[in-house]
Amino acid sequence: MLRKPPAYPFCAVVGQEQAKQALLLHAVHPRLGGVLLSGEHGTSKTILIRGLGELLPERRLVGIPLHVTEDRLLGGLDAEYAMQRGKRRLLPGLIAEADGHALVVDEANLLPERMMRMILLSAEAGYCEIEREGLSERRLSRFLLFGTMNPEEGSSSRELMAGFGMYVRLEAEWNANARMEIIRRRLAYEWDPDGFVQSYEDVTTALRERIEQARDRLPAVQADEAGLRLAAEIVRESGCPGHRADILLVETARAIAAWDDRSVLRTEDLHEAAGYVLPHRMRPEAEAPPPAEAGDGRTSGQAPQTPDGSNHESGTEPRGQPHGDEPSEMPSRQQEGSGEPQGTPDPTGPSVAREIVERIGRDFDVQRFTFVPPQTQEYGGSGKRNKTGAGTGKGRYIRAVTPHGKVRDLAFDATIRAAAPFQRLRKAELSSAEAAFGKIIVTKGDLREKVRESRAGTALLFVVDASGSMNAAKRMKAAKGAILSLLRDAYRQRDSVGMVAFRGDRAELLLDMTRSVELAERRLQVLPTGGKTPLSLGLRKGAETIRSLMRKKSGLVPAMIVITDGKANVCSASGLDPWLESVDIARRIAASGMQTLVIDTEQGFVRLGLARKLSDALHGQYFRLEELEAGRIERIVRTML
Repeated sequence: MLRKPPAYPFCAVVGQEQAKQALLLHAVHPRLGGVLLSGEHGTSKTILIRGLGELLPERRLVGIPLHVTEDRLLGGLDAEYAMQRGKRRLLPGLIAEADGHALVVDEANLLPERMMRMILLSAEAGYCEIEREGLSERRLSRFLLFGTMNPEEGSSSRELMAGFGMYVRLEAEWNANARMEIIRRRLAYEWDPDGFVQSYEDVTTALRERIEQARDRLPAVQADEAGLRLAAEIVRESGCPGHRADILLVETARAIAAWDDRSVLRTEDLHEAAGYVLPHRMRPEAEAPPPAEAGDGRTSGQAPQTPDGSNHESGTEPRGQPHGDEPSEMPSRQQEGSGEPQGTPDPTGPSVAREIVERIGRDFDVQRFTFVPPQTQEYGGSGKRNKTGAGTGKGRYIRAVTPHGKVRDLAFDATIRAAAPFQRLRKAELSSAEAAFGKIIVTKGDLREKVRESRAGTALLFVVDASGSMNAAKRMKAAKGAILSLLRDAYRQRDSVGMVAFRGDRAELLLDMTRSVELAERRLQVLPTGGKTPLSLGLRKGAETIRSLMRKKSGLVPAMIVITDGKANVCSASGLDPWLESVDIARRIAASGMQTLVIDTEQGFVRLGLARKLSDALHGQYFRLEELEAGRIERIVRTML
């Protein structure tokens, strides 16, 4: 049997000083609420956590597998005991087993939210409650909590991320000397793991002793009135909701002081703690509270960065903001070679619209959203965004329930557990010969059915209004920024994307369904605006594209996102009212069961509300462009039917 190699030493990791410090602070102060390490593959997230485990010999690392069931996580019926004794009792789950130790959730963003919430609630409360088969029990769950996530594989909701006390974003080393040292140490470890670990034994022992000394010193470190006021001001300025951040900020600062062999809390301790406690809790800029009154301004120095790297300090250019606001102009084909100034109509012929290519506006992080797939088709395309309903017979087995009617997907394990307590009684009714066979007697009332959960990918078709009205107040620039943000979210969720644009007298498919978000971004960059608004043509083209996708039975959940102000002024046939024709097509789309979302680009004090009416006709969901960044998209789109 092969011996498991020793863990890579914590002290041997090159760089990542902030992540190391956060992990050590949690080892000193177990009530800091856990540490979430976020970074790409190969940034030493898991190595650091395993290395920390060697520094804490009194604590065992308990891992949570991604496909864990509720019974294994919280605890379930002890079937063996029930069959032998005829009595029921509950077995502890992984959360209870981690009491007094450390719980590790690798790829926390991929764990089902329901499971992650159970873990976070148990960590905060210090106990977990189990209710199974008529039994109820409360078990202690006081553990250190460590989580990792790779944002490229899908983001996590801000609420779940805030469940961790501290957050650190890890980046790869770009210094050539540091990268060379990483190679040297890793090769030395793989060549002789025991010898490599032994070479760091003195440093590891010293670090272990320092942790113990800091723990002993922690109770003596207290915050005075000035420190409490500064903590409150820092959190208020950052816009974090609730008061948990204030408490964790002070507790983290106390741990920093204890680690530095001090019993007095300093201002710089609070500033350093803010870099761990606040980034994943800060509201998006649009939701931040108003600035403080004069004389009560920021005292915390530089604002901490949010998980996406953006800075909330006023005057700081947001991530993705292009330099310069001047749009580039592109003459239409009719204007090329003419002596007329761009945008000047020919008095002897039809009006020639000036086409403008707006820059892409500021992008931002959008909250996760889902589309509920219709039940008339089976969806199994790869992706991460949408949960398919129970009863499909596919997906991960998450729990068992008592069936209603015919059992379609038998939960064998849960059925045995339900039957176990009655085996002695049932076998007593059999003859001795029959009982000797060791049968498990199952009745209809014991049967349990599996509840499964799987995720289906989404085919997002953007139907973009590129008419001249989108040039007003730089609407197209803002709309492009919003589309770019959604495209990047689609990449993280492994969605397919497509794009239809309508302007002038036509609607065209700029990009058929593809997984290449980069290609969609390039199409978006060169998309011009100008001319009239053939809304009905755009809707029809979008519907045709989605119908074509559905006929291919790709397994993806199709959804159409319409970005427009709704001011239709071109129809497909003479004599028809452009708006009424658009509404009629929208109603047909709704009748087909397509998932739709309307983003209203109309701005100003006087609004016609046509995009809202279009959304009503589509039976889709609606919100204004400025609401997209305000964090409301999650609760709006989660309920889409």
